[in-house]
Formats: sequence, C-alpha cells, structure tokens
Amino acid sequence: VIGAVVQVWPSAPLVGGAILVWAWMTGTTSAWIIFVVVALVLILGTVLKYVIPARGMNKAGIPQSTLVWGAAGVVGWFIGLPLGLVLGMVAAIFIVEYLRSKDTATAWASTLQALKAFGWTIAIELIAALTSATAWGIGVALAATGN
Repeated sequence: VIGAVVQVWPSAPLVGGAILVWAWMTGTTSAWIIFVVVALVLILGTVLKYVIPARGMNKAGIPQSTLVWGAAGVVGWFIGLPLGLVLGMVAAIFIVEYLRSKDTATAWASTLQALKAFGWTIAIELIAALTSATAWGIGVALAATGN
C-alpha cells in the first residue's frame, strides 16, 4: 500500500501478488473470490489512474510530452530522497512548459495542473490499494471462521 503514495514501487502488482499468494496458500473458495474482486479493483484503479489525469492535462492544453520530460525529474532523486524527486519533477515540468510557452504564468499554471494530475494518480492508486487491503481483511476474517 505504501507504493501507492511513495510512487517508487508499483502498488497494484505488489498488493495483487500478495493477495494471490494468500489465496493460493489458503485455498478456499472465499479466498479465490476475494482475489478475483481484488484483481478487478486493481485493474480498474490502474486504468483510471492513467485516464483521469490525462483528461485533466488535455483539458488544460498540456501536451503529454511534458509529463515525459517531468519524468526527467528522477535526476532529483539523487539530489535528496524523497523530496528531490518531487522538486526535480516540478522543476523539469516548469522548465519544459516555460520553453514551450515563453510565459512564466502559463508555465506555472501548467506545472500546477501537472501536479494535480500527479495527485489524482496517487489518490486513485491509494484508493484501489486500500480497497484491496480491506477486501483481503474480510477474506482473512472469513477464512478464520472456516468459510
């Protein structure tokens, strides 16, 4: 679940994989039903975490290439963890947008929109991971009662 917030580890495969191992080790029908529900939630979350932020970026007129350059903010990772990654991404997006628009206000507005999109990505992934963990908790309770 931490991977949903930290954005270094992919939370959906880790959460889904852990629940898959649990379902396999438990071997009950309810465990496999929980796994299927979790897999569907994680797949939906993965799709939505790309679609919703991309829509917001498109409405704001920000090209997708800006986010690619924002990924260059990974250089900030080596400057200082974890704050360096975020600051590097913000700086990279601002620079790319400033070079594209030649206007500081427009570049800053685009940077804020990109940060909102990034926030949506984190929120959607976190909701999917927490929903999956909750379903797993229900599954553990069911397995403990023998169902």
